[in-house]
Amino acid sequence: MRGRGSTKWAWQRVVPAVLGVALVTGCTGGEPQAAESTPPPVADAPPTPTPVVLPERPAAMSEPTTDGAIAAATYFLQLYDYAFSVRDAESLLSMSAEACKFCNYVDESVAELVASGHTSVGPPVRVVSAMSTEIRPDEWFSARLQVEQDPTRELAADGTVVSESEANVTDFIFALSWLGDRWKIEAVDLAVIEQ
Repeated sequence: MRGRGSTKWAWQRVVPAVLGVALVTGCTGGEPQAAESTPPPVADAPPTPTPVVLPERPAAMSEPTTDGAIAAATYFLQLYDYAFSVRDAESLLSMSAEACKFCNYVDESVAELVASGHTSVGPPVRVVSAMSTEIRPDEWFSARLQVEQDPTRELAADGTVVSESEANVTDFIFALSWLGDRWKIEAVDLAVIEQ
């Protein structure tokens, strides 16, 4: 499954719609009479989509500290959401090391989404806790972000739901390097906590 929920922990879920009909009868002079029919409620028009904008780079990313590593990892997750929303992983890849398998997986998933004509919709992920360790001063860091994600959907061009991911809580574990004036994501690993 592709899409934001496709970091290999989501499963397709189909929820059938159920329509109920109630019959109402009344008594007038001992004779049953049909109740007046009420027209079905009209669904509200779908909300106007909010334009997706490139996330703003946080100021904390400007130095090689544990706070900077957390800011960089958080920004990377914002670019992850952005890549699926606009179906373009270029911004995410500009922050990724060539050997980053997860980064390349995201790039391939976005390319498959584009090739199929599908879109990915869902709210952005939320970081609920974060910690970082400096491994080599001013050069190598690790960061662990616990992230909540609501269900996301992959939609066909006609709006049909192709797949839907489960809500989940996942640890994203980052290896980051500081290259003089910028961060590179060297590797990302995932550990699902809850689904």
